[in-house]
Amino acid sequence: MLLPMLLFVPTPGNAQLTIEHCQERARANHPMVVQYGLIDKSTEYTIANANKAYLPQVSITGLGAYIFSELPVLPGSTSSSSDHTKAIGIGRLEQVIWDGGATGANKDVIAAGAEVEKANLDVILHQLRERVDQLFFGILVTDAQLAQLDIATASLQRNLDRLALSKEEGLALRSDVDEVRAELLLLGQRRIEFAHVRSGYVDMLSLLIGEPLEATVALQRPAVSASVTAVPGQRPELRLFEHQRTLATAQRDLERTALMPKVGLMGAGMLITPTMDMSLFEISSLAFAGISLSWNTAGLYRNGNNRKLHELRLQRIANQESTFLFNNALELRKEHAEVEKARAILAADEEIVALKKRIREGYQLKYDNGLCSMSDLINAINKESEAESNKALHEVLLALSLQRYATQNGN
Repeated sequence: MLLPMLLFVPTPGNAQLTIEHCQERARANHPMVVQYGLIDKSTEYTIANANKAYLPQVSITGLGAYIFSELPVLPGSTSSSSDHTKAIGIGRLEQVIWDGGATGANKDVIAAGAEVEKANLDVILHQLRERVDQLFFGILVTDAQLAQLDIATASLQRNLDRLALSKEEGLALRSDVDEVRAELLLLGQRRIEFAHVRSGYVDMLSLLIGEPLEATVALQRPAVSASVTAVPGQRPELRLFEHQRTLATAQRDLERTALMPKVGLMGAGMLITPTMDMSLFEISSLAFAGISLSWNTAGLYRNGNNRKLHELRLQRIANQESTFLFNNALELRKEHAEVEKARAILAADEEIVALKKRIREGYQLKYDNGLCSMSDLINAINKESEAESNKALHEVLLALSLQRYATQNGN
């Protein structure tokens, strides 16, 4: 008895799953996508903290001091106190007017660092495309195999039906009937195997894209383009290198701010109790305000080395970019060769299928006229099915080669 056939051929009107949709959903479903929002929030808070550098800075210090000796008493003055224990309170208020561009440069470093982190995520998530390609085209390959099994099964079933009628009339051998049934059972076993493989691929694709998929989901085969064109600058790694250069430049600008003076307003006050006798006058409090100017020359000593380190950072980034471009060009050439090979193989499939079909039709005519055995006819049917299967497989492999080329190119 013929095993039930599980058809995976899409029916008109049913929505077909596209590879573009799968790639978009796989990216959106990946846990690392959350990090884009976390990077944005972290950058926002860090820049907000950097902006607070221009807010007034207040410091208060309290001291408990013991004065070991008094200042000498001048003629005509008296010592007001012999208490050597003093409590001193110091308050200071500073307002930055110009910090040499450090705050702006620091914000540039923060923003550039965030872009580098995002670009790193883009590189990692781009690798998802290859996994989606493997699963998507794995399903398409099994569909092609199942479709060819259907063709071979239908051809054998027609012969079995004819043999059944001939056997009733005593014109067919039982061995021929058994041979066809055995071949149908073998095809049924292969169908079960391909159906389970397809089901596994669909389950993995469902987990990857975060959507429930039926075992019989229909996939839309990507269109086969007539030409292969490499568009430069599409890979996320190239954007990563560019952001790394921007970050290196921002870090260099921040280092240069150490060479600049800092200008601000400053006010300070001091309260002393008990009062200190300074011989000429007594002090219990003191306050002053003015403009502050500071310039640390330590940056001058490091500037030359910092400049050389910056140049080395840029050279390393350039070397990494050149290495990537070299390797990517090799991969693109390899994928291009695979595309051309798939096209050449597929070009011969049409003629092979036509020849195998004529051979099978010839054996069918011979068998109908008693000029060959059922084994010869089944062999011809299998050869035609194999040719059809190879053609369908090569069509999918050509689409896969084009898709892999596009993924390698960054499209």
